[in-house]
Amino acid sequence: MKIGILTFHHSNYNYGAVLQAFSIYKLIESLGYESYIINYTPEPQTIRKKMAAWIVALLGLEFRKFRKKNIPRILHKTNSFEDLKKLNNMLDGFIVGSDQVWRYRSDTQSMRRYYLDFAGEKKLKIAYAASFGTDNWEGEENISQQIKQLLQRFDAISVREKSGINICQSVFGIKTTAVLDPTLLLNPAYFHEMADRKPMLKQKSSRMAYMLLDDSKTREKIFREVAKRNKLKFVRIHGIKLLSKKGFFLFKSVNFWLSNIKNAEIVVTDSFHCVAFSILFQKKFICLANAHRGVTRIENLLKLLGLQSRLISDLNHIDEKVLKTEIDYKHVEDILLAEKNKSLEFLRESLSKMGKH
Repeated sequence: MKIGILTFHHSNYNYGAVLQAFSIYKLIESLGYESYIINYTPEPQTIRKKMAAWIVALLGLEFRKFRKKNIPRILHKTNSFEDLKKLNNMLDGFIVGSDQVWRYRSDTQSMRRYYLDFAGEKKLKIAYAASFGTDNWEGEENISQQIKQLLQRFDAISVREKSGINICQSVFGIKTTAVLDPTLLLNPAYFHEMADRKPMLKQKSSRMAYMLLDDSKTREKIFREVAKRNKLKFVRIHGIKLLSKKGFFLFKSVNFWLSNIKNAEIVVTDSFHCVAFSILFQKKFICLANAHRGVTRIENLLKLLGLQSRLISDLNHIDEKVLKTEIDYKHVEDILLAEKNKSLEFLRESLSKMGKH
């Protein structure tokens, strides 16, 4: 059986995006299905955005290399509804997720693709760990009705956050369940092996791995001073910033990024997936609340694992005791194991509906 996965695989500047795409791809494969990444890449609407996308793609060479090596079954690139409809001729079912695939955006045409509007009526349709990104649905009544009709076509729906359960119920009248992000569901051995391909040079001092998506000179200065006080080597792991105003980075390899997290004494971030891999590698970490990018997903994960103290909302009141406090990862692992079993059962049961179509 051939399963097409629609997710944000195409990001050329986001470690979490490519790693979650790899994770769901491998999960479906491990369950005995032939998995394919649907290569849907919405085209930028303006010349300025096209230029920016071209530059980011150029700087993100390492992400393309990672996808080519680790996700061999990526279909031909498409950005049209008609091309997506043709996939019904070769695929038996479709999965959308994970990441913020269901977040509302003004380009409602491409947004509807992530609600599988192109999938045939008789095709299996599953949402796995789909995220709305925020606590609230921002769509107006007309688009909400369209999305409701598309969701009613799904055979199984799961979301990544409990807030997503509330949105599905209150806005769309759909019952669903919360499951783990695929990076936390896949066997950690995959990521340990990737990280170990880029062993860090042995340093006399321990490391603070620093990655803020919304960085600033002020924030960097604060954490450089924190690192110095705690005798930690300050290491930026996001890449080399070329143009601060545009946010253009020359990115290092995915393996290098993973290795920096694995070999850090502590991780400082505002990224959901950087938090996820800090947990996976059992690191001490702190996370800055980032309302612009959506803090709900991080709050949900940390609350689930009893790690709320690791979330910081005020830079002026950083409790450095939290930096030094060890995390009881035995307790975290017990919770994760139960959630993994529940998430895997959702996937198995949902995919088993294939034969009923």
